[in-house]
Amino acid sequence: MKYAIITLIVLLLAGAGSAEEIDPSICNPGTEISYYSSGRLKSCALGDDYEIFGVNCNQHSVINLYETGTLQSCVNRDYFKYDQITCYSRISFFPTGKLDTCDLFEAVQIDGKSCVEFQPISFFENGKLKACGAPP
Repeated sequence: MKYAIITLIVLLLAGAGSAEEIDPSICNPGTEISYYSSGRLKSCALGDDYEIFGVNCNQHSVINLYETGTLQSCVNRDYFKYDQITCYSRISFFPTGKLDTCDLFEAVQIDGKSCVEFQPISFFENGKLKACGAPP
């Protein structure tokens, strides 16, 4: 029993952080599709809305993926909540899955800086604020 539990834990940890290969059938037929040299999908225009890692990417917009299969960027169909930030429209992530940039839906204050709604906001990979639209 103990051996089975240890084996299960090792298998779960080995799969942690990796993503499934994304099937190119998510792409809009007849549009340009890019692949990495490994054969994994790199980018394409979506045929339908496509949800990946909690982000609902908009139909007919371009989705960009890292070679690991994680989301690099897309145009978000819905609002996406990331900690205290609500994003809409364009959104991008670092390979680690941390938020890189997005269009801010509502004003927010981060590290003492006021960021206005409907403007881009960007972060360093460590999660610290890089830039955002400031109030006039």
